[in-house]
Amino acid sequence: MALLASVLAIGVAFAAHVLPSSRLAEKSDLVTPFTGHILVGAAAVLAALYFRQAALAILTGSVIVALAGHVALARVKQQQVLWPFIEARTTGDRLRVYELNVWDKNKDLPRLERSLAAIDADVVVLAEVDASKFKMIERLKAHYPYQQACVSQWVCEIVILSRLPIAEGRGVRTNHLMPPIVWARIDARTLGMGEVTVVGAHVYRPTRNAWLHAQQMKSLGAVMATAKAPVILAGDLNTGSWSASYARLLAATGLVPTSRLQPTWPAYPIDTPQVELDHILVSPDLIAVRSGLGPATGSDHLPVFAELRRKTELAARSR
Repeated sequence: MALLASVLAIGVAFAAHVLPSSRLAEKSDLVTPFTGHILVGAAAVLAALYFRQAALAILTGSVIVALAGHVALARVKQQQVLWPFIEARTTGDRLRVYELNVWDKNKDLPRLERSLAAIDADVVVLAEVDASKFKMIERLKAHYPYQQACVSQWVCEIVILSRLPIAEGRGVRTNHLMPPIVWARIDARTLGMGEVTVVGAHVYRPTRNAWLHAQQMKSLGAVMATAKAPVILAGDLNTGSWSASYARLLAATGLVPTSRLQPTWPAYPIDTPQVELDHILVSPDLIAVRSGLGPATGSDHLPVFAELRRKTELAARSR
């Protein structure tokens, strides 16, 4: 029975990428974030059927392997110091982007504020910035003087913090089929990158409503398809690299992930991430020269970061 369930879950996950059924694609996102766990479980069930006397030990071990393996995957990509302040910005053409769902239930706001003040990023995208964090955001102007938020709009708790001037920006949320979105056109000419559009988004969880998640991903794709390049999408998309909605977003927008298979949740109460939910995606004219996960901040998500360059700049340097 367990083997059949594993096979069905894997079948649904992969069939959603090739079959036209939107209903199948919606439902598949309930299981695709756990693709790694399912694969380990299916292999363990097969082994347990063959070695019946050791079945309990095999199945128990598979749970440990699946959980510990995803934590190890996060640790490989996790860096305690993202960008040291003493690091010289000699190249001058790298844009440092940091994204974090700060968690609306986060009670350790001093720890969160210290971590945000210390990362030395150029642009920070934060989700779930509720009223309890407004004073913190105001104090962070000492580090990030330029800010664009949509917190004044209906259920739109996203903020973009920037050390670089914001030429233009606004929040976008018209109805529940549109995820909370805020965008800012960043003046990055001092880094030799011209203007860069940064978009922050927070998509609804498929475990609560798979149909609504799919609709919001579709709406996000429509918005991103019209964004002026170079563009960066950073946010809690509540989906992973294996999911159908993620594949459709990339196909609709042409965006490229700065990294894949980075578990970011849960990081609280114990930092043992299992599921990939947070992403930084960029238009093809940008390239990530460095990316990964940041240290735990007191949120239930780990932060993701990327150091970006324009491809035109790289091409010029290679000549």
